[in-house]
Amino acid sequence: MISAAFYWSATMSHFWDVRRKDFWQMFIHHIATILLLTLSWICNLHRIGSLVLLIHDFADIFLVAAKAAKYANYQRLCDVIFAIFTIVWIITRLWIYPFYIIWSTSIRAPMLLPMFPAYYIFNSMLCFLLLLHVVWTWLILQVAYKAINAGQMEGDIRSSSSEISDSSHSNHSTPNRINHKK
Repeated sequence: MISAAFYWSATMSHFWDVRRKDFWQMFIHHIATILLLTLSWICNLHRIGSLVLLIHDFADIFLVAAKAAKYANYQRLCDVIFAIFTIVWIITRLWIYPFYIIWSTSIRAPMLLPMFPAYYIFNSMLCFLLLLHVVWTWLILQVAYKAINAGQMEGDIRSSSSEISDSSHSNHSTPNRINHKK
């Protein structure tokens, strides 16, 4: 319930935050997360809901730590933590999530339990989140590639500006975004 409250607040504040290229993806992500949390509670799918939250929130710890290091002007620490974040993101969102969570709900669950209409909505949203993970992984890898070439983290590739170097002008902090000063 605490996580649902967090995502409700993130959804509401999303409209007043700095508008980024992935504005609608983030908005849809928040709505899907709220619906998944609600369905997991109503349909007694607590274990899946809890695992999805754990998988999704784990990488965010490193994202926020990298942002804090960047704002504190600890560039090397920021780069190291961002590298850890990238690895954790890929492991949790592109390996554990699809091959353990979605596999369990799509393949294993129908073998064990009778399916009900909300199951199909629940599972569709889980798969939709996987598509968002793929898009965001591509963006994260672009940031990592540019950081390796430049020697340091330079900006948020999801910035509202067309150039990554211009993104340093928006220094507003949100939990799911990397905003960096040059």
